[in-house]
Amino acid sequence: MKTTNRRFLTGLLTGLLALPASAQEGDQPADDPFKAPENVGAAPANAVKSETGLASLVLKKGTGTEHPKATDTVKVHYTGWKSTDGEMFDSSLRRGQPAEFPLNQVIKGWTEGVQLMVVGEKRRFWIPANLAYGDQGRVAGPLTFDVELLEIVKGPEPPKTPENLVAPADALTTESGLKSQILKAGEGEATPGPEDIVSVHFSGWKADGEFLLTTTGEASPRQFPVNELNIAGWTEGLQLMKKGEKRRFWIPAKLAFGTEEEAPQGAPAGDLVFDFELLDFRERPEPPAPPRDPNAPEDVSAAPENAKKTESGIAYTVLTPGAGEESPNEKSLVKIHFTGWDASGSSLGSSKSMGGPMTVFFDKSPVKGWVDLLQEMKAGEKRRVWIPEELTGPAVAGRGPLTFDLELVEFKPKPPKPETPADVAAPPADAQKMPSGLAYKVLRKGTGTRKPTSTDRVKVHYAGWTTDGELFDNSIERDDLFEFTLAGGVIEGWLEGVKLMVEGEKSRFWIPVEMAYKNLPDRPAGMLVFDIELVEILTPPPAKKVEAVTPPIEVKPTQPKKEETAPDQE
Repeated sequence: MKTTNRRFLTGLLTGLLALPASAQEGDQPADDPFKAPENVGAAPANAVKSETGLASLVLKKGTGTEHPKATDTVKVHYTGWKSTDGEMFDSSLRRGQPAEFPLNQVIKGWTEGVQLMVVGEKRRFWIPANLAYGDQGRVAGPLTFDVELLEIVKGPEPPKTPENLVAPADALTTESGLKSQILKAGEGEATPGPEDIVSVHFSGWKADGEFLLTTTGEASPRQFPVNELNIAGWTEGLQLMKKGEKRRFWIPAKLAFGTEEEAPQGAPAGDLVFDFELLDFRERPEPPAPPRDPNAPEDVSAAPENAKKTESGIAYTVLTPGAGEESPNEKSLVKIHFTGWDASGSSLGSSKSMGGPMTVFFDKSPVKGWVDLLQEMKAGEKRRVWIPEELTGPAVAGRGPLTFDLELVEFKPKPPKPETPADVAAPPADAQKMPSGLAYKVLRKGTGTRKPTSTDRVKVHYAGWTTDGELFDNSIERDDLFEFTLAGGVIEGWLEGVKLMVEGEKSRFWIPVEMAYKNLPDRPAGMLVFDIELVEILTPPPAKKVEAVTPPIEVKPTQPKKEETAPDQE
């Protein structure tokens, strides 16, 4: 199942702290600086507690006298653990460089807590889930942090809160409900289009006057494509403005992040007010044409005159003859190597650069035309094929006619489909149950002794069913082990469950919805059942020192990262 990427303008408004890997000092044993403190699970009696539920304890007094404001940028060292089990999930100390970020662009517990500190102070925080990442995701639930404040970088003074937080009667109103008022007229008649890149300064408030952020004190304006914003009110409003114009927008919740029930964790809910100044805008430049692959064949743009054709009209030439008389069919498990190009010679990729041959099922072939060709080929045969655009398929849509060097590595009967377990509807009485709600039963004991940890990669075979018995994914029919890291990238139930196993073990897991896909669209809903066989534990090499990663997400929208797509990715 592919991971769905939701692109929010979270860097500017949400309380997220992007944290990756670990270290700590303080009252920990010198030989294990990353071990969770004894009181990681709950704040002690002498901790200071706020009305929000945040608790903290000073570990080392500071040398400064000034406290940072929410609009300031701070430089800190920190280490974070899950309060529930003491798992350390991130630290700036391991990276060897402090983190620097604006206080109003991190989780709420940090925004509140770090404002209590002075430079030089070190403090432990116990942060409830509602002030952290909520109750879902890999870093879910209450968290515990040790934070040392190294430096305060003063931020711009927040602009004066508008007197009219409610739109006046003469405000301009669009059909969507967006209201605005021009504060300073712009020049000319041109306005940005949805594809244009705008250069702006802005300030924002919630409808109750709570200040959100401003860019007016920054050296450079913010720039982003209009149609890549996840605040619909911004996308619509910016297209109303002229160069040099200043305008105030009253954005209803439906055009912002939604109501309290709808807004993402940390995002400001309800109606919002923003002042915008449009400094400039320009058309987005056309991306350069992909370079020609130096290894592309000379005849990549068109088949030679001596090429043969399949019944469907696909031209091909045989580069290497195959062996035997048999060819694969719809009941075969087919493995191929491929290298592809578009008509200009730009590379489409190659299976050889991916580490091994690709498994192809005829009913799920990523390129439609491959099926006709493979049904004619013999094991070991290699062809150059020219596939017309109508036979390429959605995986490579928009690239026009394509050329592939296609090699049939092997084929064999497809392994049988895994049978649906009799106890798929609910865990049986003899299943082991974890505090998280995960239930499991060992189907076959393993031969190993070591259980994998969060730093390991593992290879597994698996099959997954919904509670009504539908088989929605498996590696068995593909005859292809699935490899992933236990640091993340798969659903919570897998991360917890596989850590209970040893090599050679096969177990059945009943994974509650909150540890599976949480009823997200286009994914199996409800509780899921997985049979998992742990084939191999891959211990990674010692970690290398990496550059520091600044925790907050930037305001400037970026393209979504491609995540590891796997049968059970989150």
